[in-house]
Amino acid sequence: MTDWIETYRGVVSAWECDIVEHFTIAYYFEKFSDATRNFVELIGENEALGPQVGTGPSRLVTTFQAELRAGAAFHMTSAVTGIDETTLRIGHQVVDTTSGKTITWLAESLALPSAITPATRQRLAALVVEWPGPEVAPPAPLPKAKGELTGRDRVKPWELDERGHLSLSDHVHRFSAAGMHFLTSVGMTGGYMHANRRGFSTFLLDVELISPALLDERIDMHTAVAQIGNTSMRYVHRMTGADGRNIATMVQAGVQLDLDARRPTPFPAEIRERVAPLLPKT
Repeated sequence: MTDWIETYRGVVSAWECDIVEHFTIAYYFEKFSDATRNFVELIGENEALGPQVGTGPSRLVTTFQAELRAGAAFHMTSAVTGIDETTLRIGHQVVDTTSGKTITWLAESLALPSAITPATRQRLAALVVEWPGPEVAPPAPLPKAKGELTGRDRVKPWELDERGHLSLSDHVHRFSAAGMHFLTSVGMTGGYMHANRRGFSTFLLDVELISPALLDERIDMHTAVAQIGNTSMRYVHRMTGADGRNIATMVQAGVQLDLDARRPTPFPAEIRERVAPLLPKT
């Protein structure tokens, strides 16, 4: 583990927490973006890779194993976990600074620049360490159904990253809002959550960035359910542009959370009944 470099250190602000009373997933991705850029700089490859970070297709698979709540101190460590002809893989660990335990893992796959030199490739290959986190499965087939419209707005100037594209965290903010619209449609409304002290807590995200969203572009969100269990549910968000092109997708899996016990709790029958007709037909 000595080859992992600290790439971020911070604290969870109260305004970064959500209805589930813990660190909002989009803010994890704001910090992940910083960690990736810091990592490229810290390993001395900013000139070769810095301009490319966040510009090509990428995949980010995140596993949440414990919560961070308001006031929690945390830091991130990062390492090269693989490289092939077209892709650089970077691993990130989110560490609870108080306990020293890794509570979240991110396996990030970035498209390598076509002009990368053999020397740069060799240096990156020399940094590769074994990935100690959860197994990263190949992307699962998405449901054929696009699902209902769960979001529609435009890209704002303050949402742009250093490249002039919609930032990673603002992709995830929209996915999160789409998830709330979907949950509302099956009865898991804000009122239901407040009255019953329930929330939806994510344990896995699989984000694929396909093409950039640009300033003032209209973006649409559609959400389709993929699976429901006793306490868990998995659904798929698709982000598209006004021209119909695919911008990004996110597979989100989580559980209904008892906000007092901080434990998963079964969905009531009425929510399961409303989800059932939306499940993919086999």
